[in-house]
Amino acid sequence: MKRTELLAQVLKLLKYAQDRYTNQGVEIYEVTLNKISEASTQNEIDDLAKKLNHALVGIEAHGYFTSEEFEVVKGIRSMYIDNRTDR
Repeated sequence: MKRTELLAQVLKLLKYAQDRYTNQGVEIYEVTLNKISEASTQNEIDDLAKKLNHALVGIEAHGYFTSEEFEVVKGIRSMYIDNRTDR
């Protein structure tokens, strides 16, 4: 999973959450953005993607995504799954 792609997708989720004035996911997105920026290896980025995917599953199960947010979530999942199968 490429750093720039993951950063762009998480930034979208953060913007969507802020635009609808919800705290849901904001802390996760902000922490993830910082950690992706600080990551020095591809393994670290892959691990962050795994943790983000897990968090998104929790939000989906116990929270709410707009249709726009859910499209981004599906894109992140697709990148994560594609990355796992490439190994």
